[in-house]
Amino acid sequence: MGLMVAQDGGEVRERRRHERYAVHGDAEVMVSDGRLLFRGNTVDISLSGCFIETRARLMLEAGTPVEMVFRAGGLTMRVQATVRAVRPGVGAGFLFGEMSAYMQTGLEGLIRQMQRGVGR
Repeated sequence: MGLMVAQDGGEVRERRRHERYAVHGDAEVMVSDGRLLFRGNTVDISLSGCFIETRARLMLEAGTPVEMVFRAGGLTMRVQATVRAVRPGVGAGFLFGEMSAYMQTGLEGLIRQMQRGVGR
């Protein structure tokens, strides 16, 4: 985990486990109980999660399980995730759940593309 500088000049600890990379892609997110579906744009991604930008007024709570399909950098992934944070009218952050070795390898390849600046 890294350090960030707070607005007051002090240091705060970064809570993310993995570095995030800017990415451009589209996404569909469905709440596991089927009561909500929304579409948006994947704007950043890491090995452990992503942020989906949407203008939808999301009525989701942190901890809500979802299934998402996102496309970015030539990769299409379907993953289980959990809502981590919601910014109404802006988007939501998600923590990926366990994924198959195949999906993990695909995600790692996408991250390598982003590290090299490809696919942004």
